[in-house]
Amino acid sequence: MTFSVATIADAAVAPPPMTAPPTRAAETVTGRCAGCSARSKGLCGALTAGDLPDLSTTSRPLDLLSVTPVVMEGEEALAVFTVTSGMLKLYKTLPDGRQQITGFATAGDVIGLAVGTGYAYTAETVTASTVCRMSRTALRRLMERHPAIQGRLLAMTSVELSAAQDQILLLGCKTAVERVSSFLLALSRRSRPLADGTPSAFLPMPKVDIGAYLGLRPETLSRVLRKLEVAGAITRLTNDRIRIEDPAALEAAA
Repeated sequence: MTFSVATIADAAVAPPPMTAPPTRAAETVTGRCAGCSARSKGLCGALTAGDLPDLSTTSRPLDLLSVTPVVMEGEEALAVFTVTSGMLKLYKTLPDGRQQITGFATAGDVIGLAVGTGYAYTAETVTASTVCRMSRTALRRLMERHPAIQGRLLAMTSVELSAAQDQILLLGCKTAVERVSSFLLALSRRSRPLADGTPSAFLPMPKVDIGAYLGLRPETLSRVLRKLEVAGAITRLTNDRIRIEDPAALEAAA
C-alpha cells in the first residue's frame, strides 16, 4: 500500500480522536454501588468507600419481575446474589412436588451460597426485585483481597444459623398465635416504618406461602390475624401492609 504526501501530512497534524475519559465507566459503576441502599446490610458492608471500584467491577445488577427464579435447587452453583430491593422466597421441593418454604429474603440478604457444587434450594422473586450477581470465583478472589468480607460472611452465616434454629422452635413447639406473632415481629424489623414512625410489617407474599412457612393452613392464618387485630395488637391497612399497634403485646404473644 502507498501513501500520498498529502495523506501523510494530514495524518501528522490531525488531532487524536476524541474519547471519553477512561475513568467515566468506572465512576458510573462505582456510583451505583455507593448509592445502593442495601450496601451496609450485606457482604458489601465490610468494604470501605475506597474498595468500591473493586466491588463494582466484579458484580452485576439484575432487575427481575415477580415470580422469577434466581437460583434453582440442584443446579450448579456458579454465582451468589445479594438482594438490593424487593423480596424473594426460598423453598425446597419435596419428591411429590410440594414446596416447603424455608425463608424470605429481603434487601441485604445473600442467596446462593452453597457448601457443595449445587444450590440447596430454589429462590424465586415474590415482588419485582433487584439482585446483584457475583460469580463464586469473583467472590473468592474478592475475599482474598479484602479479608474483612470473610468475617462479614461468617457473621451473616451465624445469623442465618440462629434463624434456622428459631424456625425449628417455631414449627416444633409454638402455637398458631405464637408463630404468627413471631413472624410479624421479624418482618417489622426488616420493613420500613409508616410515615408517623409506627412499625409495620410488609407482607407481599400470598397467604398460602406464609402458611407454608409457618406450618399453618391459610384459613388458620386468617383467623389468627383477626384475633390479633381484635386484641388491638395490629391493624391490617392493606392486603400487604400491617401496622404494629402494640409491639409489646406481640412480643408477649410470641
